[in-house]
Amino acid sequence: MTTFSQLKKKLNESVGIIDTFICYGKKVCIFEDKITIDGEELNITFGSLDEARLYVSDYIQDSIEVVNIEETLIPEEYIASLISKHHQLNRITDTLIETYKELASSNSFSADPVIFEMKQSGVAVAHNKLEWTLEDGAVVAVDASTQEHLNKLLKDKPEVVQHMRESKDNFLNIVREVI
Repeated sequence: MTTFSQLKKKLNESVGIIDTFICYGKKVCIFEDKITIDGEELNITFGSLDEARLYVSDYIQDSIEVVNIEETLIPEEYIASLISKHHQLNRITDTLIETYKELASSNSFSADPVIFEMKQSGVAVAHNKLEWTLEDGAVVAVDASTQEHLNKLLKDKPEVVQHMRESKDNFLNIVREVI
């Protein structure tokens, strides 16, 4: 008599699936030559099943989406007060406030203290770390004290901030140099 798990294993093998499991609420399928997460194929190669499982777990954990800052309902008056606190501006417009909301929502790395405080006040802080998505698609997480330190050091260095935004390697190299 064939059990359900034996039948499932034979069916999976017939279509090239080595393993399937749920990781952080996402359905993972490991095929002989690829990995899919919720049906989306990852472009990686792996040597063993254990290596693939570890990669998938790390990948999903690193890419857990941060809640959009606009959904956290941070009052515009609070954002205006943050802008006043950190920047010497004569006038704070609705457009400027909207721009800050978009910047905070984008997860693009920034050394601007206003963005930092907006992210801290919203639920955009995951595990006491601020997550940033870089131009190469990598997601990096920085703890609050490191972010404050970077904000101070990079305040007037937009070219360094732009260099950090480009890739994970650039980001980590700068962090290692300044911290």
